[in-house]
Amino acid sequence: MFANSTMPKIKNVLFICYANTCRSPAAEYLAQYYANKHQLKDVNFSSAGWHDAFDYSQPETINYIKNKGINMQDFHPKVITRELIENQDLIIGMERYHLIKLRKKFKDLKENLKCKLFTLKQFNGADRHDLNIPDPYKTSVNNYNRILDIVDKNVEKLVKKILKINESEDRS
Repeated sequence: MFANSTMPKIKNVLFICYANTCRSPAAEYLAQYYANKHQLKDVNFSSAGWHDAFDYSQPETINYIKNKGINMQDFHPKVITRELIENQDLIIGMERYHLIKLRKKFKDLKENLKCKLFTLKQFNGADRHDLNIPDPYKTSVNNYNRILDIVDKNVEKLVKKILKINESEDRS
């Protein structure tokens, strides 16, 4: 199953990963950047993680984002909470495991979550065997940048897809 244009209008998007210091903050700031670039209005992007590992984003993420001309000095990692989950129209995990864990932790929200949980690649229609974006933490800078390039490419696709979904809802 993947997202299509029959989804309701999307106003709040949450990116999740393990500790909210690598992939998900990159996705959050890239999404804001591409939303401005493609004139996607009235959509809020945020990010969170399962663990409170650090009080900052990883230096490799900051450098990657900075090289795109994006300032993320105001970033502070957040931990996934019930309230945060309940207020989202779309929840994007970097790995299938993140979504499985979300379904288990918030079992009583399962029906509500079902239609708004996707991996980043899944939302963009990737093959079901290639849905994960691995965690680059404690790997080489080259690997880190390679993974963030994957996040970057997929986030721009996501923003364009949300734009189409929201435009089709506006015409309805």
